[in-house]
Amino acid sequence: MKPLLQFQAGNDRSRLLKRLRDTLAEAVISPQEKLDSIVRLVASEMKTDVCSIYLLRSGTWLELFATYGLNAGYIHKTRLKKGEGVVGDVAQHGHVLVLADAKQHKNFRFIEGIGEDLLCGFVGVPISRSGCMLGVIVIQTKDKRFFQAEEVETLQTISMILAEIVGSGQIISLNEMISSDGTDSLSLRFKGITLNQGLALGTAVLHRSNIVVGRVVADDIEMELSHFEESVSSMHLSLKKLIDSSSYLLAQEERAILQAYDLFAKDHGWLDDIRSAIQSGLTAEAAVQRVFAKIRLNFLSSKDAYVQSKLWDFEDLTRRLMNHLKKSNHDDDMIQSEEGIVVIARRMGPAELIEYQKKHVKGLILEEGIDTAHVSVIARALDIPVISHVPGIFKRIEQGETILMDGETGYVVIHPSDEDLENFKKKQLWALKKHVDPEEIRDLPSKSLDNQTIVLDLNAGLLSDLRYIDLLNVDGVGLYRTEIPFMMTSTYPDVEAQERIYGDVFSHTKNKPVRFRTLDIGGDKVLPYYSSFSEENPLMGWRAIRIGLDRPALLRQQLNGLLRAAQNKTLSIMFPMVTEPWEFQEAKTFVFEEMERLKAKGIEKPQSVSIGLMVETPSIILSLDRVIREVDFISIGSNDLFQFSYAVDRGNPHLLGKYDTLSPVFLKILKRILDIGNQHNVPVSICGEMASETIDAMVLLGLGFRSLSVGVSAYNRIKKMIRTLHVERMREFVQYLMSLNLRNIRPEVSCYAKDHDIYF
Repeated sequence: MKPLLQFQAGNDRSRLLKRLRDTLAEAVISPQEKLDSIVRLVASEMKTDVCSIYLLRSGTWLELFATYGLNAGYIHKTRLKKGEGVVGDVAQHGHVLVLADAKQHKNFRFIEGIGEDLLCGFVGVPISRSGCMLGVIVIQTKDKRFFQAEEVETLQTISMILAEIVGSGQIISLNEMISSDGTDSLSLRFKGITLNQGLALGTAVLHRSNIVVGRVVADDIEMELSHFEESVSSMHLSLKKLIDSSSYLLAQEERAILQAYDLFAKDHGWLDDIRSAIQSGLTAEAAVQRVFAKIRLNFLSSKDAYVQSKLWDFEDLTRRLMNHLKKSNHDDDMIQSEEGIVVIARRMGPAELIEYQKKHVKGLILEEGIDTAHVSVIARALDIPVISHVPGIFKRIEQGETILMDGETGYVVIHPSDEDLENFKKKQLWALKKHVDPEEIRDLPSKSLDNQTIVLDLNAGLLSDLRYIDLLNVDGVGLYRTEIPFMMTSTYPDVEAQERIYGDVFSHTKNKPVRFRTLDIGGDKVLPYYSSFSEENPLMGWRAIRIGLDRPALLRQQLNGLLRAAQNKTLSIMFPMVTEPWEFQEAKTFVFEEMERLKAKGIEKPQSVSIGLMVETPSIILSLDRVIREVDFISIGSNDLFQFSYAVDRGNPHLLGKYDTLSPVFLKILKRILDIGNQHNVPVSICGEMASETIDAMVLLGLGFRSLSVGVSAYNRIKKMIRTLHVERMREFVQYLMSLNLRNIRPEVSCYAKDHDIYF
């Protein structure tokens, strides 16, 4: 046989890719002409007799779309099933197939008239994108040929280029490529965490919040200050218009969120820091970015959901102020869609979501996000499904693509199949049952169907949170995070400043009980003005009560401020991260010593003082019998307790979903704490995220808990669940489930809730 001239690696490959790039750059030729040019170029440069491109239709059929060397009359007329012939074999298994003589392959199929009669050598390479099969590119020769590795690699490179062209929908409609069963199609699936249940189908809009700073150094400081003040005024005016225009959409609770957000925008500490940065010589834009960078540094390391939600509000405000400084509008290039849009963002603030609402937003997908974030609360008010913790989706989706989100399962589907769409229709009715009318439930008691009263408190950390006490008609504040105001100031608040802070808390809570958690700093919560050091495991390091006992002046000052603010009032204090009885005992001693100091100065004492223990570590559970008689109440921090019990970092994506708070082992730990409290008539409540999750809260009530402290966004949901639950029957069911050998009882409890018409 006369051998063909061989394709040479290096120069030949470079020339081919350069000519290919030039061809693709020609805007005047049609997509089909591009395919025709590609097969002609590949055959010519790789010195083969044939080059063909087959594309997948309906996820099942491979259609000949372009060829050089075969009968052109068979283009768009030749179809092979996946697995049929050597080309179908490549598509079926998604692998490269190299054959010196294709006719010897077991799957070879001869097609009459196409022109393959004399062909032997064969290389087939799958065309795929993001793991989805799109087609096959083939080269063939008349002579038997042992193809070199460099030739195969070159064809693989070309297949990647083709994948981008085909995957963009230029050649064939994406809907035509999707299979009826959703398999081996362009459908891409992601799993996230549901923040607001519901389903959405729409056009993807990518939310890009980063704004590049142009000039950094100011030419004229006074001019920059003037520009800054004008932009701040403009921002406040636009926020007011936004709040006023959206008031008809939102209930009183959600309107309060936007009003609290507006208070953030008027925060003098934030604005004064920006002014100082401008006066140091920065432009207004650079100053805004620098101040946010400092705030971000203080907040970002924290894994506390509440702290993170405040960071995102500040990030939203920063972007908003930057837009006013640059006089830009992120709506200018937004896609319009009659079917509605699904917004994909890394993070988002509540006001931004309101703005998207004008464009008929049907869903929100976040790479990051938490249940207590203000944007999640606003989304619930607007009946917008939210799925968070969907890593990588921002990079895998293009603006304008079709996207479906299932808030029941937490799945996000790009280019949904027919089956996905059918399931979407079936589930829409279920989503409608999840609405809670705040006005309807506000004045109703937290009482179960069998008349068991549940204390339902609120978790808070800023004065803006306390306006919900009246709006939601809460029983009290089960957790006030005292460290949050500390994290938002540039200097450590002295006793007088702390007295004012706690005095304002008492004013806002009126006569309702409030439990103050002493400073839970260190670990993932760093104060900007307090020196820290690098720790290999900060969450298990120098933090919370350990800092308070090692630096007693800090703890004593805080206790002094609390006692001063609580004159003639009821004061409840609880100490976090206690691991041994002596830590609680020593901290409790500080309280009485500070009371004696105030008495010596003639300062009136509180009417009563109760001192509580936060249970967040396994070690203190084993010591509860020794310390319980000195404790006035117990509050369980389920977040840390779960983390330390299972030695699991809940923020680690590799561990996501592997361990569940509703595992029988963890429930037994919680039950032991509750039983010890009940034996000694010490009230036990739970203030971690479990209390804010409807299914988890059902189980907690079944275990015997009668006091929960929840986030703002969860309050009405948990209340409605309580009012539709028969607690005694739930107790019997939970007791039965815990006797079984189950990994976790979540699926069974979910089914129980559906069967008994319990809201969840």
